[in-house]
Amino acid sequence: MILNEKEKKILDTIRKDPYISQQTLADQIGLSRSSIANLISGLVRKDYLVGKAYILVEKKPVICIGGTNIDRRYMLEDKIKAGEISDVKERFSYGGCARNVAENLGRLGIDPTLLSIVGNDACWDQLKEHSANFMDISQVDTIENESTGVFVEVLDKNGDIEFSLSDMDIYKYMTPEWLTKRFSLLKEAEYLVADLNLPKETLELLISFKIKHKIPLILLSVSVPKMKHLPSCLGGVDLLIVKNDESQAFLNIPVNTKEEMKQAALEWLTHGLKSVVITKNDEMVTYVSEKKKVYQYMNPDDSSKNYSWGSNEAGCAGIIYGYKKRKTNKERLFSGLINAYYTSKTLKLIRPNLSDNQLERDVKLFSAIEKDYLV
Repeated sequence: MILNEKEKKILDTIRKDPYISQQTLADQIGLSRSSIANLISGLVRKDYLVGKAYILVEKKPVICIGGTNIDRRYMLEDKIKAGEISDVKERFSYGGCARNVAENLGRLGIDPTLLSIVGNDACWDQLKEHSANFMDISQVDTIENESTGVFVEVLDKNGDIEFSLSDMDIYKYMTPEWLTKRFSLLKEAEYLVADLNLPKETLELLISFKIKHKIPLILLSVSVPKMKHLPSCLGGVDLLIVKNDESQAFLNIPVNTKEEMKQAALEWLTHGLKSVVITKNDEMVTYVSEKKKVYQYMNPDDSSKNYSWGSNEAGCAGIIYGYKKRKTNKERLFSGLINAYYTSKTLKLIRPNLSDNQLERDVKLFSAIEKDYLV
């Protein structure tokens, strides 16, 4: 059969590199990726290509951008007394909001890529060894003579926060220029996830990039002080996951009761968001969709209304899992809720038994028991 000029170019390029991707072919030849795919199908039908092992299925990653920390949590055995040593129980974790989301996703069988900045130090050595099991860390940059992020939290006997400390100065290097150098990678993403460790101007650039390239974008808050990093115009952001006290600080309205959380969620949409999740520890969650459909979950367990470590990151990963499984809005929220719920019960940032099969079992069990609490 006679080949046209485009088919000849494709065949010649594949001869030189049999493992070339369709996207690279498209870039070199000057066609869209879908056009390349159609032409390749034609070459297979014409017996110029053996369809078997031409190109592996190319998986688009979920790219998580932001914090990579060592987290330490200290639980006091008694009240703090000024000037005296206090006995504590320590819990050490591999942390960072974006990194936590990536590890949750990796455990769920989803391919995450982490974009972050760390110091060339022992903390990064520990994080690298652990994180490489769950995500692509090749895009993490190291900076000499800077410290990898560290977060410290001290809790009283009741699980309430006494105070927190952080050394996150290194994240000032996540500038718009730093992000711009990764645009070619970001274009390949299926979803973008970013936390508010990113400076405001970098987040503004990321939102503009998302709008231009039509890639779903999820933002996660990290603390009340860092709400100042959130751009005032959030048009194009598909989902914001934020705590009630952070919402209260940003919106300047009370966000404590069920009704107040609903009103705050609706207020968030006026800033251009497509949807929002507001959490209040492990006590209450409110979700409002693009069409202003409101879902609220109230935890019936009155004994468990304290701060939950890692729950928002677990919830984010569960929601992304739901998106990839083509679940409905309510089902996606349920996947996030349940991953967050069981994470809070482990007293760890990421529950060790997490897998896609485990989450599906949890969803099925939890749905039967708690369906009346999601309205």
